Amino acid sequence: MKKVIIIVLAVLFMIPVFWTITSSLKSMNEIYKYPPSIFPEKVSLEGYINVIEQSDFPRYLANTLFVAIISTIITVFLCVSLGYGLAKGIFKYKGFLTEVVIVTLFVTAQVIMVPLFVIIRQLGLMDSLWGLIIPAVFTPTGAFTAIQYMKGIPNEFLESAKVDGAGEWQIFSRIVLPLSKPLIASLSIFSFTWRWNDFVLPLIVINSGKKFTIQLALATLQGQYGIPWNEILAFSVMAIIPTLVIFLLFQNLFMKGISAGGLKY
Repeated sequence: MKKVIIIVLAVLFMIPVFWTITSSLKSMNEIYKYPPSIFPEKVSLEGYINVIEQSDFPRYLANTLFVAIISTIITVFLCVSLGYGLAKGIFKYKGFLTEVVIVTLFVTAQVIMVPLFVIIRQLGLMDSLWGLIIPAVFTPTGAFTAIQYMKGIPNEFLESAKVDGAGEWQIFSRIVLPLSKPLIASLSIFSFTWRWNDFVLPLIVINSGKKFTIQLALATLQGQYGIPWNEILAFSVMAIIPTLVIFLLFQNLFMKGISAGGLKY
């Protein structure tokens, strides 16, 4: 029964994605046709061609990839390092710092948006891609997941390495990181997806059209005399592809990381 429910829910969730893909292959006349058709009567690449030729899509793609990849690398390193320190380290206020991480899980992005904007402006990062990277490199969800995952690494491995004369960096790089591949995969997928789909932060930081990310460019994609739905749908499909490819490549490690990080608290 559970499998049936899961399949039904998966189909329901995929309907908007399926509709977006099929409608992106329709011409403008067919999109406005009533009653609407599920599949295009004649496959048209007009929307994709117009997006590539009339918009600066390669630049938007490069900007978004730069922000997503650099942010993901920094975020994963910070979260894994913090998780290792709070899960395996022995120092004063360790428990307090762990509780602080847990409390930050309940703070929504909207609450800190105004002070975040002030900090970005004071750092001189307005209208800069680094203004999208630096303020958002720490994620409470990623830190919490890393802490829970690190608790599952046997202490015997670390103690044996210390007996053999290994330092903290050697233990972290040669033992902890190889054992944390599922965690790194899950954090990478989450971080990349968050940065790729982020719209609010680019909206308040970026002013120049040349520095637009894909989501920001998609929001401004409209004609003078109407809304080109085929172009918007084609743009949306092209924006989905990178995150879908990354998830399919790392889905096995992703599921292992989520299971290991979520069942130890």
